Amino acid sequence: MKLTDLNIDCLLRIFKYCSERELVILSQASNYLGAVIEQNVFYAMTQDLLLCGHRNKPCVEKRNQSTMTYFERLQVGRNWLKGVYLERHYFHHSQMFPSRLCLDSDYLYITHVHYLRKYRRTGPESLQRRYEEEINTPTVSDISDFVKKKDTIFAGRVNGSCFVSDTDGITEQTMHHPKEYLFCVDFMDSVYVSSTDTCCKLWKRSQEFGLSHFDLFMQLQHSFKSMKLSADSQWLYGGLYTDTGRRALRAIHVDSGEEQVLNSNTISIYDLKIKDDHVLLTANFDTTFRIFDRRTDRDVSIWEDPFDSSFYCLEYDGLYAVLCGAKYHGRVNLYDIRVPGKYVQLYFPGRTRQHRSSPVYSLACDSQYMFVATDHNLRVFDFKINYGVERDYSIFRDDKY
Repeated sequence: MKLTDLNIDCLLRIFKYCSERELVILSQASNYLGAVIEQNVFYAMTQDLLLCGHRNKPCVEKRNQSTMTYFERLQVGRNWLKGVYLERHYFHHSQMFPSRLCLDSDYLYITHVHYLRKYRRTGPESLQRRYEEEINTPTVSDISDFVKKKDTIFAGRVNGSCFVSDTDGITEQTMHHPKEYLFCVDFMDSVYVSSTDTCCKLWKRSQEFGLSHFDLFMQLQHSFKSMKLSADSQWLYGGLYTDTGRRALRAIHVDSGEEQVLNSNTISIYDLKIKDDHVLLTANFDTTFRIFDRRTDRDVSIWEDPFDSSFYCLEYDGLYAVLCGAKYHGRVNLYDIRVPGKYVQLYFPGRTRQHRSSPVYSLACDSQYMFVATDHNLRVFDFKINYGVERDYSIFRDDKY
């Protein structure tokens, strides 16, 4: 009797006594055995991997350029943990600028000064160096923030002018006074929000005869550095640029205007993400990354940066992995939210003679790639490359963190 004549239950019993290397050899020896191992062994091993996990279809899956096998997920997940990657540099510019990024499965969107460019993800480097489209308006002012959801892009310029680009074209409108400095924008359905260093405004978008118009329906005397609308557009969560009472996290009910001062002990929030209906993730000036739970009204977990650096941005894979961009040296920290108080890995972009240090202004990632926006260029980390250099900084972990 051949091994391939056994039923799946018997094979799985045998596979329990095989090492991972032996399982790989068996997969290569027989397509049938390979399918059984892939669907029954590697599937279970990769469900909860950081950045490569697939339990409950996390949001990182929507950004993946191609479908990976479960064995490939296992390999790439280990490369994230070991710091094995190949780094590439794109779009060098001499003028320092805090670029913003947005990633989907087919394109990378990136800002530089007054334009927003769209690059196709294809080819051996997975990102074309020539942009496919430039999204722009006649206004010449730096783009400070933008958000893309489905086919709609909402972008804000530092002078208070904002524009929407969708299948109907581009509509631009002045939403704030030119002397105000616009920090951030967001939208959900027909509700649009914009915040400057002076105030935050909520708008209703209406369309008539193919034209869009924004009507102001609420103004808040808050300066949010980062903010997000809930999925049902009922709540606006905002992180104040500064709050002397160390309660920088706020929740505003969109319909009534009711404001809740959330009990998160931080003075300034630089980035904010919504995990689910109750949990918020924040990157803070006070060198911490925090998880806040509205049900208990407190920070349920806090991670401190091991080098006392503020966090400028964060990215969440939808499962257990959080990436935080630090203020200095272009460093990115990887955290596992199941492991309190410790980082899992550190990633330092390669230095050049001209530019030795930079904040990480924006982060984007899928299961295979991490995109890091620094002062002068875009760094792309490819974790699927088998010949990548290992840069393991997990040895710096200390139990006191």
